[in-house]
Amino acid sequence: MRGLLTLLRLLRTRGITSILTRLPQYLKLSWRLMWDSRTPWYLKIPVLVAVLYGLSPFDLIPEAILPAIGWIEDAAFLIFSLRNLIQYSPPEIVTEHAQQIAQKSENTSN
Repeated sequence: MRGLLTLLRLLRTRGITSILTRLPQYLKLSWRLMWDSRTPWYLKIPVLVAVLYGLSPFDLIPEAILPAIGWIEDAAFLIFSLRNLIQYSPPEIVTEHAQQIAQKSENTSN
């Protein structure tokens, strides 16, 4: 529940459009960090758990009872696990992947 409240505060303070416009880059960065062997394994575990939790038929707040809140809860777990993956991964690895993503998007826009 605390995570859900934090997510709602984050959306309200940063603006949902700001978050949604950066979401593709965050997902690409997270994907690269998950497959990079230099990223510590203990940072990858929460992401895997969040994905499995989202796919699992068992939920703290079932979608059958409260559909919107159930999906928000699943998304909150995933977003926070991805945020932690990016935030606590070694900065040089995050910077390297972020630069590669920026270069690819720059090359495709030209």
